[in-house]
Amino acid sequence: MMMPELFSNTPDAEKTGELLAWLRDYASRHVNSFLIDRRCTIPPHIVLDLGNKGVLGMQVPEEWGGRLALSHAGSCQVLRQLAGIDLALTAFVGVNNHLGTRPLLRFGSAEQKQRYLPQLASGRILAAFAQTEPAAGANPLAMTSVARACPDGDFILSGEKWWSGLAAWAGVITVIARHQDSQGVNRGYIALAIDKEQPGMRQGEEAPTMGMRGMVQNKIHFDQARIPRAAVLGSPYAGLAIGNDTMGAGRLAIAAACSGAIWRTLQLMVQYGGKRRIASGLLYQNQHTQYVIHNTWMAAIALDMLVEHIALHLDQEQALPSEVFAAAKLLASELLWTAVDAAGQLLGGRGYCDNNPLSQLARDARVTRIFEGPSETLSVFLGQSLWQGGHPMLSHLGRLAGGNALCGGLAELQTTLKQRYPDDVRLEEVSARHLLLLGQALAWATLGGIVHDGDAALRGWWQERWDELHRQIFQDKPVLLPEAAALEHMIASRIGRVEQGAAGEEVLPNLLHC
Repeated sequence: MMMPELFSNTPDAEKTGELLAWLRDYASRHVNSFLIDRRCTIPPHIVLDLGNKGVLGMQVPEEWGGRLALSHAGSCQVLRQLAGIDLALTAFVGVNNHLGTRPLLRFGSAEQKQRYLPQLASGRILAAFAQTEPAAGANPLAMTSVARACPDGDFILSGEKWWSGLAAWAGVITVIARHQDSQGVNRGYIALAIDKEQPGMRQGEEAPTMGMRGMVQNKIHFDQARIPRAAVLGSPYAGLAIGNDTMGAGRLAIAAACSGAIWRTLQLMVQYGGKRRIASGLLYQNQHTQYVIHNTWMAAIALDMLVEHIALHLDQEQALPSEVFAAAKLLASELLWTAVDAAGQLLGGRGYCDNNPLSQLARDARVTRIFEGPSETLSVFLGQSLWQGGHPMLSHLGRLAGGNALCGGLAELQTTLKQRYPDDVRLEEVSARHLLLLGQALAWATLGGIVHDGDAALRGWWQERWDELHRQIFQDKPVLLPEAAALEHMIASRIGRVEQGAAGEEVLPNLLHC
C-alpha cells in the first residue's frame, strides 16, 4: 500500500510545511492535553503563542493584518495536524477561524474588517458564531431570536442562543436572527457582528460537556439590545446565506480535524499493538488486529483525499454544492467514531483508563457526530436532495472518476425505495429512515469517486462499505413502536423512575425528566 502524496502542489505548501513542523515541536514542549481536559481550559500562554504565530487568523490576508494568509488547503492541513495533537485545541482554533472570523472576512464591510480582522489575526481578540437555539439546532428556520428594525436603521435584538463555542471569551460574535421590519413583519434573516461590550447582551451559563472541555460552550442572552446598523454583515436579508456559508466552512473544518484524529487513533493502535504480547505473539500480528488497523488506515487516507478535493476546489474558486460539505462532515465524524471505538477494543482495559490519551480522544470525538449538523440530520438532508433529483450533487459526482457508474448505482437504490411509495408521494410523506439511508449512499458514492483512482486496497475498503449499505437498503423493513408514554411506562415497570441532580450544576430542561 502506497501512501498518496496529498497537498503537495499548493502555492503555500512550503509555508504550511514550516508551520506544521513548528506545531509538532511546540506541542511536544508546551501542550499538556491531560491538564487542558482536567482544568477545562486552554492555558493563556498557548492562546497567546498561537495568536503570535498567526494560527488564530490563518486565512486573514496580509492587508488586514494576517500573518499566514493560508489557502484552504493549508488551513485544512493545520487543523489535521492540531487534531493529531489535541482535538479540543483543534476545536478552539477551528471555531475561531472558520465560524468566528470567516463571516467577517467574507461578508464584512471595510470598516468591520478594519476594526476586527487585525486583532483576530494576531489573537488579540477571539470570535464566535451564534445560530443554535433551544428549538433550532440543525433547523435554523425554527429560530425565534428576532432583530427588529428601528426607523433610524438600528435593530432591537431579543432572544437566546445556546452552545456557542468561545462566546464567553470572544471580542466579536456573529449572530444570526430573524429580521423583522418596524411593523413586525418577517423579512428573512440577518447576520450581525456584535461587539463583546454590546449593552443588552449577556453571557449565559456554560455547558458542562463530556468532551472538548478545554473550550467554553455557553448561552448568550439578548435583552432588547440595540444593535447599530453598522453591525450588519452583508445585506440585512442575507443572514441565512451567511449562516449556510459559515456552516459549510465549519463542516469542512470538522472533516479536516477528524482526519487528524483518525491518524492519531491509528498511531495509538500501532504503538500498542507493536508492544503488547498475547498468547499467540504480538497483538499487532494477530489477523483480526491487522484487519482493524487496515480499516482505520484506509479511512484516514480516504478522508484526507476527500478534504484535499474540497479544499483545492475552494482555492481554485470553483463552487461546490452545499451537499458536498455535508457529506464530508457526515463521513468524517462517523469514520472517526468507528476508529476510536475500534481502538478502545484493541487497547482493552488500558484504553478505558482515564490516564490514557484514547479516553480523552473518545470523549472529544463524540461531539463531531452532533455539532454542525447531527449525522442523522445531514443524512436526511442528503437523502432529500437526491430524492428530489439531486442535480447539483449528481453533476459534481458525474465529473469524478467512475462518477457515471456511481450515479447509476444511486439511481438503482433510489428506484428501489421509490417503488415502496405511490407515484404522487410528497417528500414529507417519505420515511425519514429511507431518506437517511439514501443520504448515506450519496455520501459514500461521493467518497467512491474520490478514491476511484487510488490503491486497490483503498478501493476494496470502500467497496466493502458500499456493498454493506446496499444490503441495508434492500433489506430494510419498518418498525412500529408503541406510543412514547406507553413505552416509558413499560420501562419504568422494570427499573422505576430515576431522577438525579447534582447541586450547583445546570440540569437540562425537562425533556429528560420523567
